[in-house]
Amino acid sequence: MKTEGRPILLIASAAFLCCSALAGAGLFRSLDVAVLGLAQRANSGVVDGIGLLASVLGGVEFVAVAALILAAGLVVRGRRRLAARLLAAFVITGIIELVFKMVVPQVPVPDEVLRGSDPSLFDIGTPYPYPSGHMLRAVLLFGAIYLLWPNGPLRLAIVVFLVASAASRLYLGTHWPSDMLGGALLGMAGLAWAFEGYQPSAISRQLGSNGRPP
Repeated sequence: MKTEGRPILLIASAAFLCCSALAGAGLFRSLDVAVLGLAQRANSGVVDGIGLLASVLGGVEFVAVAALILAAGLVVRGRRRLAARLLAAFVITGIIELVFKMVVPQVPVPDEVLRGSDPSLFDIGTPYPYPSGHMLRAVLLFGAIYLLWPNGPLRLAIVVFLVASAASRLYLGTHWPSDMLGGALLGMAGLAWAFEGYQPSAISRQLGSNGRPP
C-alpha cells in the first residue's frame, strides 16, 4: 500500500510551528516545570543506564553511521530515491533544529537538575534548547526502520524505545517536555517528507511479515 505522506507532513509541520510559537512565548513553562519535576522523582541506577543508552542512540555519531548504513542498504535494494530523501531529511531537519535553537527563546533547563553530561562529541552549544536534537534524530532513524520493516514485535519495541528515550531525557534533566515534543514533531515531518510516495514491494511485505528485514 502506498504511503500517503503529504497530509502527515502538513499536520506535523503545522504542529511543530505551533509548538515552537508556544514554547517561544513561554506558554509551556508551568507544564514543563511540573512534568520535569515528576520525571525526576525517580532515582535508579537502571534508569540512569537507560538514559545513557538513549543519549548514545540519539547522538549525532551513532545516528550518522546508522543512517548511512540504512541508506546504503536501500541503494543496494534499488531504493535510491528513498535513500537520498532520507539522508536529505536528516540534513534538512538538523539545520532547522540549529536555526530554531538560535531563535526560539526557550529558557534552558537549570543546571542544578542535570543528572549527567551528554556523551556526544559533536554537541554544538546553542543559546536555547528547543527542539531536542536527540528526539528528532531518534524519531527519524527508528521511525524509518519502523516504516521499512513491517514486523509487529519490532515496531512495538521501537515505540517503547522512543517513549523511554523521551522519558529518560527528562529524567536526566537535559530538556523540557516541550523540547521533546518539538523534536518529535520535526522528526515526524522529516519522515513524512522522506517517505512521501513510498510503496513497499510485495517481497518486502512478505519478508517483513516473516520477521526478516526487507
